[in-house]
Amino acid sequence: MIAALAALTPARAQDEPDAEALDQPGGVVVVGVPGLTWSDISASETPALWDLAGAGATASMSVRTIGSWTCAEAGWVSLGAGERAGGAAPRDAHCMAQSRIPAPVSAGGEWTVPHFDELEEANAAYNYGARLGSLAEAVDQLAVEQAEAAEEAAAAGEEPVEVREGLCVAAIGVGAALAAADPEGNLAFWGEDLDALPEAMAACDIVIVDPGVIVGDDAGDAEDTTTDYDALGEDDADVPLDEEDTAAGEETEPDPIRVAAASEADEAIGDVAAALPERWRLMVAGIADSAAPSSLHPVLYAGHGIEAGSLTSATTGRDGYVQLVDLAPTALDVVGADVPAAMSGRPASVEADPAHSSEAAVAAGVDETQASAAVAEVGWKFYGTLAALGVAAVAAAVWLLIGPDRLRPLARTVCVAVSAIPVAGVAAGIPPWWRADNPELAFWLVIAAGVTVLTAAAWLPGLRAGRRAALMVAGVTAGLIAVDQFTGATWPLHTPLGYTAQAGARFSGLGNYSFAVFAAAVVLIIALTPWRGRARHIGPVVLGAAATVLVGAPSLGGDVGGMLTIVAALVLACLSLWGRRLSIGGLAWAGGLAAAVFVAAGVLDYLRPEADQTHLGRFVGAVLEGSAGGVLLRKADSAISSIGTPLTYLVAAAAVGAWLIWRRRSPIRSASTEAATVGLVAVAVIGFSVNDSGIAVPGFATAVGFGLLAIAVGPRPEPPGPEAPARTETAGTARGEA
Repeated sequence: MIAALAALTPARAQDEPDAEALDQPGGVVVVGVPGLTWSDISASETPALWDLAGAGATASMSVRTIGSWTCAEAGWVSLGAGERAGGAAPRDAHCMAQSRIPAPVSAGGEWTVPHFDELEEANAAYNYGARLGSLAEAVDQLAVEQAEAAEEAAAAGEEPVEVREGLCVAAIGVGAALAAADPEGNLAFWGEDLDALPEAMAACDIVIVDPGVIVGDDAGDAEDTTTDYDALGEDDADVPLDEEDTAAGEETEPDPIRVAAASEADEAIGDVAAALPERWRLMVAGIADSAAPSSLHPVLYAGHGIEAGSLTSATTGRDGYVQLVDLAPTALDVVGADVPAAMSGRPASVEADPAHSSEAAVAAGVDETQASAAVAEVGWKFYGTLAALGVAAVAAAVWLLIGPDRLRPLARTVCVAVSAIPVAGVAAGIPPWWRADNPELAFWLVIAAGVTVLTAAAWLPGLRAGRRAALMVAGVTAGLIAVDQFTGATWPLHTPLGYTAQAGARFSGLGNYSFAVFAAAVVLIIALTPWRGRARHIGPVVLGAAATVLVGAPSLGGDVGGMLTIVAALVLACLSLWGRRLSIGGLAWAGGLAAAVFVAAGVLDYLRPEADQTHLGRFVGAVLEGSAGGVLLRKADSAISSIGTPLTYLVAAAAVGAWLIWRRRSPIRSASTEAATVGLVAVAVIGFSVNDSGIAVPGFATAVGFGLLAIAVGPRPEPPGPEAPARTETAGTARGEA
């Protein structure tokens, strides 16, 4: 079959190109294999995939679209949209319904996807703004633009404008038809199987292939999921893994059905590779999950002009990782078409590596998949544990401030220990705990070690004073996160404080959870530091500016909602620290300055090359293009839907605890206490409002800030203190102490 395909490859694809076009790729074939994972690739069972992994560039890919796992129908549709899209069929744990994709129908000599209107209707409700068929539409638009430019040049008597032939998208197989269809569901070319591949490559420069294979287990033990585990934010939900069968790092015997399916797909990929015309490229991707839970999937990219190494994209900002939405922009880049505004993905780029090999690529992919799965397994337990212990810490803080003298040392210890859990969660990404024989046990041991060290340090002679202990924990928290950001933001990716790579949210920069922890720590540092003289104004401004840069700079945190939140929160905290009464004017100052910083940073990021833009620059682009409304609605819906998750109970407990303390400890007599309280409340309220992680932001801020502020205030009402600016009697008695 390989020889036949090679012989039948048409002359158009085989002709020698002009000298100036030698560096340009002739076209690209994208082969999608739902369910394919890194562990399916081996030299013995899948030799074609093994060779591609060593010859080209590779990456682990998140296939996250709508919900916690992605079935075949949604994967193919998202490939054609360049945006997260969902299927029309119900999504079950085994992906059975969304694997039964009907074949295109022929009407009047043209092929059409039969249920395309149902797919469009289903996706209209998702608020992702996916325009189905954007890949084919962008290629058609390029063809029209080139034809018009050629006509204008001819009419003006100018030199002829080169018009690229083959500007269309062809499909081989039923799944590929969903990706290759235009917005009306029509196809430029469709073939039932690989026998039509030579004709497809002759007709179109982008060919999408569905070999008709889904790589999946035959065990039939996927989770019986009736709900989507989209908790704690839009992009951090995964179905819990089956500890007995699919725990991260556990060695299991390969399922013979899975091995056979991978071998069948490999044979088809070998046929495609053998038939590939000169100067063409081949991309193979595991475009979907075969069942719940989700996983990372491989992308192998080889052919003309592709060096061996790793792939990355602007949507991930991290070598070795891409997203499903990046495949369509990468195909458009091959033919020179612009990426339309409807696509959130960006073209993948190659980071060449002379040491790249098949063995190294597969080993790295397997390790990344294990890490992602391990984080998904411990994540929901970590959030639940933090919520439960956080409620206990709130109770301990209340006891410390208004309870009897007995057990106060224990209450203080509990406050410090729980406040140290989030920073221990960040530090957990330093050792590769997911490679342990028992990854979950290793993770909790790392957390316990971090908490123990900080709690013990808080009892050292020089740190026993309340403020010093609080400043020590807050300083370590903010410092560790800052170090991580300046060294590449590698730690949270493999901890519950970041996002799992398979969730496809933030692969680099500062995630919402880490932001909440960092912002709470910075507020405490600024409010509790015993500033003297001019330093009382200069110090908070310098620290606040540095924190804002770390959160919002595209090369560092790149956190859109975080930048808005931290600027407003720090302005309000500083005004309180400087003796200014909280007022409408102060709120206006905080909001106006936050908006000004946001706009300035966003415009600067938007002016950078598109491939280098972060979430901030792309959001500005969405505003200019008129599509930001859908983004905001989706984020608001995600924030609201997060209410009811475990951290909700922690936030509720903090509200009750603050009310109890307020009743017994009013009025507030210290500017530093008021500044910390105002800043933490602002982080919680504004962070909830502008981040899609919703209740998780006030939850993590509470976990860090409530207990530390309690031990800083101490068990007795604070005297005015020399650091507090003078207040009028009316202003001083109008406030309560927290």
